[in-house]
Amino acid sequence: MQCGKLGIVTDGWLEDPVAAEYRASEERFIDSGEKKFVRMLSVDDSTQATLSTIGDVEVYEGAALWDEEKEPEQWYPAGNTVEKGQSTVRQRTGTKWAAVPAANGHDGFAMTSTSAGAFAFKQLGARQTNCRIEPAYLDLRSWLEDKRDRLDVWEIGKDQPAFETTMTWSGRESLDADAIDEAIRDHAVLTLDVDYQDEFRRVSLAQSGWVEVFEPDMETSEFMEFVSSEILPYAFAAENEDEAVYDIVHERTDVGNVELTDESQTSLDDLDSVTMSGGEADAE
Repeated sequence: MQCGKLGIVTDGWLEDPVAAEYRASEERFIDSGEKKFVRMLSVDDSTQATLSTIGDVEVYEGAALWDEEKEPEQWYPAGNTVEKGQSTVRQRTGTKWAAVPAANGHDGFAMTSTSAGAFAFKQLGARQTNCRIEPAYLDLRSWLEDKRDRLDVWEIGKDQPAFETTMTWSGRESLDADAIDEAIRDHAVLTLDVDYQDEFRRVSLAQSGWVEVFEPDMETSEFMEFVSSEILPYAFAAENEDEAVYDIVHERTDVGNVELTDESQTSLDDLDSVTMSGGEADAE
């Protein structure tokens, strides 16, 4: 994995991703037929590399499956006219996920390989002693302001409450200081496309919580290391996109310049491998 949707812990801590593994199913009748609904979260049965950023804790990986009922709008011919109706169908969504447990001043965090896979955050959190994981938003304005001296900025998508979204892009040369200043001064930055100057790294970020490293190729643990050190301090929870924009423009996110410490924290440094857990569980 080297791209995905970020999920942050908003209550408790992510104690043990392996404990979240489960499979549950039930029969439901849809369109006069019986369909099996499956909700499942699996953990890869292999030892993952460690994340040194927060104290040599394990990076866990797996996959998740989520079935739900939908009633999509459908149009059909009816004699000499066209009518609209709705019919219940089963929609199945799958995603890869990666997660880091709490340790050394860190509550843990998770990533899913697709934006539609945010249901995996609920699955991971529900099997913990005390853990709630929510999709994160990113304060890219603060991120850009803090890191601009290390970056070549190729594209900025920016927004203000009640105004149209606008895009600034550079063409063949990176954006100049004036264009970056203007974006930081009055806007929520919705998207960024940047290169790091001090290392070979090309990154695309979105306020919606999407993080992607285009270059170089990364193992999952390397990607999670990058997210932990470079992105996580700028993540926050919001009810929706509009609230996120408002909070960023009015500097209500309380992110940036976050210092992780070893004091008074739960440490899970004893975790050194992934072990499979079996058994059945009911869907949450």
